[in-house]
Amino acid sequence: MGVKGLQSYIEGKNIYLKDCHFKGSKLIIDGCNLCNILYEASKNDLKHGGDYIVYEILIRKFFAALKNCNIEPYVILDGGSDHTDKKLETHKDRARQRIKVGKDLSLGRQYYGSGPKPTLLAIVFSQILTLLKVPFVQCMEEADWEIAALANQWNCPVLSDDSDFFIFELKAGVLPIKHFQWDKVSAQKFIPAKRFLVSNFCKSLHNLSEQFLPLFAALAGNDYINVTRHTIRWEEFSSCSGYNARLDGILHWLSDFPNTKGAIGAFLDCLEDQKSRGQVRKALTACLKEYELTKSNVAQFFLKGVVPSKLPVELQVLPNWMRMPLSKGRLSSTLIDALVLQRVRLSAQVENFEFPSSNAISRPIRQVLYGLLLSDQKQRDDRKPIARVIPGECYVEEYDREGLTLTTFWVKAACPVSGKDLHLKTLNKAPRELRLQVLYDTLGVSKLISTPIAAKFQLPVYVTCYWLSKADPWPCLEDLWALLLGFVFGELNGRYKGETGIALVWNRLNNLRSHTTPGGPDLMAAHTYSQWQACMRDTYKLNQLLCLPLAELWPHPELARLYCGPLVHQAAARLRRGATPESFLSGGPIPLQLFRDLERAVLDSLDDDVRDRLQRGPLQDHPRRRAQTIGNLDELTRQFDQMFDEDEDEDDEDNGGRRGKAKSEDDEAYVQIRTRHKKKSRALRAYSPGKLNKRDRVIWA
Repeated sequence: MGVKGLQSYIEGKNIYLKDCHFKGSKLIIDGCNLCNILYEASKNDLKHGGDYIVYEILIRKFFAALKNCNIEPYVILDGGSDHTDKKLETHKDRARQRIKVGKDLSLGRQYYGSGPKPTLLAIVFSQILTLLKVPFVQCMEEADWEIAALANQWNCPVLSDDSDFFIFELKAGVLPIKHFQWDKVSAQKFIPAKRFLVSNFCKSLHNLSEQFLPLFAALAGNDYINVTRHTIRWEEFSSCSGYNARLDGILHWLSDFPNTKGAIGAFLDCLEDQKSRGQVRKALTACLKEYELTKSNVAQFFLKGVVPSKLPVELQVLPNWMRMPLSKGRLSSTLIDALVLQRVRLSAQVENFEFPSSNAISRPIRQVLYGLLLSDQKQRDDRKPIARVIPGECYVEEYDREGLTLTTFWVKAACPVSGKDLHLKTLNKAPRELRLQVLYDTLGVSKLISTPIAAKFQLPVYVTCYWLSKADPWPCLEDLWALLLGFVFGELNGRYKGETGIALVWNRLNNLRSHTTPGGPDLMAAHTYSQWQACMRDTYKLNQLLCLPLAELWPHPELARLYCGPLVHQAAARLRRGATPESFLSGGPIPLQLFRDLERAVLDSLDDDVRDRLQRGPLQDHPRRRAQTIGNLDELTRQFDQMFDEDEDEDDEDNGGRRGKAKSEDDEAYVQIRTRHKKKSRALRAYSPGKLNKRDRVIWA
């Protein structure tokens, strides 16, 4: 984010960052930046789809450290994308980079730069903020300006690693997250940190006026503008050499001008294409305005719970009833993009890149999401697919991968018959039974789950049934078992203390979670579970838009406790080699009963053909079968028993006890087959109406 290279330039000179003992103050937190950086810095799992439970523990510790130092956090999250599209190309470049890194991770390669984040990470972060009662707001558009404006209004610093905040004229400065040592709280109850102040920065540059910094950001190339075709060699003006010479040269060049108007004129004279002077001048002037701060729009939300009343004209299409849930993070910001821009950017995952994107499985769910949002809208003139649009139809432009290429897919907004009379403006007032029926019809499930289960598992069970019915390649029974073991593990975390066998089972599953293997993940398993996460993500958003028709049961499934990538992958591998779910859960009646109830709830809710296929296993020529090897079950059983011998000897009755350390073992290698998919896979055939020619192949019904 921000100005490329600026943070390293600032860190390269000790005079710009001053030591700070931070305590007893308000703190405005760049929520999306913190969400991603905490996960990256913790070195948590990426190649298996994420380890959300460990992430939850980390977030809890972070905010506990702030509370211990009497710091009042206020978290501000990004909302929809900028409606002017000035950052669209930047977003595309980052999406391409994440696809590349995702491919590298899937093959066990080292990667550089920012990679794909776990699919449910942003939702998990918001859920945990809600559980901890941390004040936070989700903006209607991108949050940078609101963060800076509120920090100045309250005269407190910003916590972020986004270099854009080095450009804003912030009175109390910026605390870079990488130097914010929250895990090293002193006995005097302060957090060691470093503070950046624009005033100190400019004084060291021949008293450069602070008004020049937005122009510096534009000339250096930020998220808003990137002017490259000119004849100035910035390095010639630099007082240093090496990587930072370019930025240093721009700053020293600007210091020779009395005002920004003169600097802009001099720069325009150096453009290679003088015909573009007017366009470049307009872009530079607009960039200067991006950093001008006035009164914050979100201050009253934190103080009085009032939603900002003034919205840009483009965002006024949002119904009034949606604005408070959006501000509270109870509706996804994706809904803003789909409604306002008729465009959605989908996240890359670590999966099998020989297959279509794992997001394809949940496209029918998103179609219903779009159908509800655009029920009273027309197709935007600047957002039309190649094929002819029939009057009354709407399409959403999705950015997703095709192979390793970022591609546009035009997805038709649609609704099941049960939702044909629903309208977005009055959706919140529609009968609950009708909204619930739309959810059931979208997922293809019946109203009742025959097996009694805890209410909070109802939506995850529905999602799992949809996944088992639609996934390509087909999941096998062992894949389902491993996923449900993850459900059980999440439920045991910090709960049922003192119950018979809980610590024993928890330690056994946690040892499995902690068991790491070198290289990339099993590609078939990675793709299978990536598809489940895509289904969970989009169903969760649909349930939110339908105003939580399951609210009387359990409005928010705790997503952090539903999926633990390392555990699920390890369990799936061992189950496919002959282990049984009971071998993981023996000794604890509660975990075993929970697993059996969940398994029965899923199997009883499936159509007969899906259940028979699941229990029968994949066909001999199916990719799932070809990706497996058959091991020596006696040897595997011996290794498995040996691994957990130490656990059996422990008699801890809570999760905080000493964990048994699993003995090392040489796991039998299993083959990762990279199967080239046909041009039209089963997943694509299931979601597209009939035969598509090359011209129309991205039009979906």
